[in-house]
Amino acid sequence: MKYILFSALCLSGCMSNQPQQFKETPECMNYRGMMTAPMPPDAIDRLKQACDISRK
Repeated sequence: MKYILFSALCLSGCMSNQPQQFKETPECMNYRGMMTAPMPPDAIDRLKQACDISRK
């Protein structure tokens, strides 16, 4: 019983209505999806730069 109560308290703390610290844009989702792909470093840098620009 104690474990169930503890789990419920932990989950409710994680699910509070906190504002997101970053804006998830299509460019950022693309960058995150391609981070582990075998690509040249300059291509990854361009994706990261596009993500950073899209957040502003």
